[in-house]
Amino acid sequence: MVISMFRGREEIRKRITEIIAKFKDKGAISSEKAMTTEELGLPPRFKEAMQRRLGRTGIFVEVNGKYYLSEEGLKKFQERLQSKGF
Repeated sequence: MVISMFRGREEIRKRITEIIAKFKDKGAISSEKAMTTEELGLPPRFKEAMQRRLGRTGIFVEVNGKYYLSEEGLKKFQERLQSKGF
């Protein structure tokens, strides 16, 4: 059970890292450069995830139906993970 829990976390971390790379590759790193999920090549479930835990991370920000990567939000999220020993 513990192994599957960590495998799940690694899978989530891998997926978030891939999504971050998409935002950076497309240049969606500020509110002025925000893009739709379609423009970013993200699946429809991204919007659903933003309504739940993913949105609370502060990594991605929605502005008028478009999204961008918040470097500050990413930094804070990484700091929270490090403080928890992840």
